[in-house]
Amino acid sequence: MPLSAELTQFLASVHPYDSLSEAELSAVSARCSITQYPAGGRIFALGDELDFLYVVISGEIEIRDDADVQISLLGPRNSFGERALQRGGSAQRSATATSDAKLILLPADAFFELIDTNPAAARFFHRRRPVRTDRKDLTTFPVEKLMSRDPVSCAPETTIREAAERMHTAKISSICVTDADGFRGIVTVRDMTGRVVAEGRDPSAPVSSIMTADPMALGPSALGTDVLHMMVERGIGHVPIVDGRRLVGIVTQTDLTRAQAVTSADIVGRLSKAADAATMASAVVEIPKFLAQLVGAGNRHEVVTRLISDIADAATRRLLKLAEAALGPPPVPYLWLACGSQGR
Repeated sequence: MPLSAELTQFLASVHPYDSLSEAELSAVSARCSITQYPAGGRIFALGDELDFLYVVISGEIEIRDDADVQISLLGPRNSFGERALQRGGSAQRSATATSDAKLILLPADAFFELIDTNPAAARFFHRRRPVRTDRKDLTTFPVEKLMSRDPVSCAPETTIREAAERMHTAKISSICVTDADGFRGIVTVRDMTGRVVAEGRDPSAPVSSIMTADPMALGPSALGTDVLHMMVERGIGHVPIVDGRRLVGIVTQTDLTRAQAVTSADIVGRLSKAADAATMASAVVEIPKFLAQLVGAGNRHEVVTRLISDIADAATRRLLKLAEAALGPPPVPYLWLACGSQGR
């Protein structure tokens, strides 16, 4: 069977292509190609720029997130790559063939033309091509587009006085500590006042003596709301952004100003500080209103479920801490496992 005929016949059995007229289907097929991947073959990695929408003809494709956790195992007639294309082409997932696989590749421009001209395709992919904008929407922007790049840093042996002078000169509230092995820690203005001035530390001592070593950090593919939720739950104002051990940026409270994201962070903050279950109940009652706000604003489903799941996770963590406070420390190490989507 000729390649074009094979493509047309297969796509005719896959939604939303089955809604196309014969002429439209032939036109889409003519712009596609077929490629094969062996078992274990990497189709794309986290951060790769995508040029195609992929449709599985045969085999299985494993999709993993930025924490290297499997989130999907796709088989024949499933498609993938559309989210990355609509975010500008940068993959926030990785895709690997777990068995020998044959895939259809639909070029990005053909994909966008399809969803712009065919209502069934637009409904199926559940979103239109995003408008390019410099507006920083925390619910959709990855941290790498929000963070301050090349943050001011110093070596561990730098004196406290010199570190303070660099912070003063740069008019910043924190300085990162790095060495040849990568990111080591962070020192904030609060550390300078609480650990140096209040405790009478010697300003000629190394900055490593007052830094917070290996602080909470995130990767560049995290969402801005991940940063904000971490800040309000942990009571911190600075989140370093690392790629492995390499420091690539930092996000501070002043970077995060979107009112919609603050709404979710407010709920997380109230939950993390709640003294009892009744107080937590007064916070989670806000979730339906927040959910309606997110959906009404046209946010993608994965963003909505991510934010609601974050709130559910914060509630779970706080309930566990309250239980331990009431019942005493657990007799053995334990793990709380949530099966399924808490944000559904």
